[in-house]
Amino acid sequence: MDLLEPRLKVAPTAALVLSMARTLYTGGPAESFCERIDFSEAEPLVKQLTESIKELPELLLLRKQFIRYQLRRVLRPGRPVQICFLAAGLDPASLYLLEKYPDAISQIFEIDQGHMDVKRLLYPRDSRLHLILADVTDTLRLPGLLLDAGYLPSSPTVIIMEGLSPYITDTQFLNALQFFRTPNKTNMLVLDYMLPESAVPAASVPGFRLIRESVERLIEGSIQLYSRQDMLRLMAVLQGDVAGVDSMQDVEARLNGRNELFYAEGEGYIEMITCYI
Repeated sequence: MDLLEPRLKVAPTAALVLSMARTLYTGGPAESFCERIDFSEAEPLVKQLTESIKELPELLLLRKQFIRYQLRRVLRPGRPVQICFLAAGLDPASLYLLEKYPDAISQIFEIDQGHMDVKRLLYPRDSRLHLILADVTDTLRLPGLLLDAGYLPSSPTVIIMEGLSPYITDTQFLNALQFFRTPNKTNMLVLDYMLPESAVPAASVPGFRLIRESVERLIEGSIQLYSRQDMLRLMAVLQGDVAGVDSMQDVEARLNGRNELFYAEGEGYIEMITCYI
């Protein structure tokens, strides 16, 4: 599709992640979206990383499946909520969710500084789905853009920050989330963060270093790392109620009923946190 070629000059990390998570989107509009994306630019990096870190695709799948798991807990017919994807990337999670939970979602807002042109071209029309071209760290503009798109501060909202925390500073992280705070903590935040090397078991350090070095080469900069204590401190600054912190060992056991990849905390390099704000 020649029309799409120039529109897919996007951050390789975005194409990288979706290329390894496509198996989650089988059937329906989400699969159709994936079928129309050219992943060739990500293939060399996918090959390089998966040859060295064989568990990487499963790690990314577990991260996404855990987000789905947390969403299932709050998506109930007759009690619709809003969903905000901060730095949504190329992932068509919105299409999957609207198809699977049509009566449990009032609106979905995808915010990203790229990829919105591709999604406007390929997404089916749906009045509940709002694509906002913006930098999530631009806190002067973002609240107004959300409100203009129909965001209702009084409506319960799930905020998803998948794969974002390594690329923004503490201050940007906190400022981006201030808008979503509520007096009664009715909004649920789900995010992942990358651990520092000191929190990773010795056997997993080579893989950790490869991932970190590869990503830092792609972005031509350093990534932000958080210990569990660091992330809990940020949640305290937001005055949030932490509902859970899950290592990848916890996530795998919770989702699959047993551990086959991750047997100790710190394996998998990331953790997930769920917090009400």
